[in-house]
Amino acid sequence: MEGLQPDLDGAAELGPGQLLPENLLRRALRSCGRGTRVFRGCRLLPPEAISMGDFCQIDEGVMIFAGEGVVLGRHVHMAFGSSISGGGWCEIGDFAGIGAGVRLITGTEVVDGSGLTNPTIPASYRAVHRGRVVIGAHAVVFTNAVVLPDVVVGEGAIVAAGSVVHRDLKPWCVYAGNPIVQVGTRPAEKVIELARRIVESESGESFGNTTG
Repeated sequence: MEGLQPDLDGAAELGPGQLLPENLLRRALRSCGRGTRVFRGCRLLPPEAISMGDFCQIDEGVMIFAGEGVVLGRHVHMAFGSSISGGGWCEIGDFAGIGAGVRLITGTEVVDGSGLTNPTIPASYRAVHRGRVVIGAHAVVFTNAVVLPDVVVGEGAIVAAGSVVHRDLKPWCVYAGNPIVQVGTRPAEKVIELARRIVESESGESFGNTTG
């Protein structure tokens, strides 16, 4: 039966994901923490506008178009096919999770009649708003949710799959739907304590309570 086995040498699509070298990340990115894992097959543009903290993970198929800048805290995960785009600013706090297919949109065309739209138009004729998206520490944005410009997702907040986030979300609350509504709360104490243990074990530094 040996002759029936396919030759998979060089078939990257059928093998495990491969990581970009950490020394390359340190040279290319604005800053890169220790232990950060970035898989080949993502896009990071421009790299000099992107900062990543310790132990982040960026999966294959992630698209980060940094615009005015992207800052990831420590232990941030961006899952397959998620993206940051829009030309504005994005900040994702420590231990936050961005699910597969999530869209973080930091800017938008302005359709009030003050200018033309889309990037084929010269800049002087366009009407564009560049905003900010902030995802708080310990927040989780689940699969295929969309976060629109000028939104703050509070610390520890949960966004259910498929939700559209058009307004600020309170810390440690659970949200779902379109239009998005609060459907519950999330206890903070155990999450904060476990994060404290991890940070102290990694670096010996004190990790204060961020809920206060």
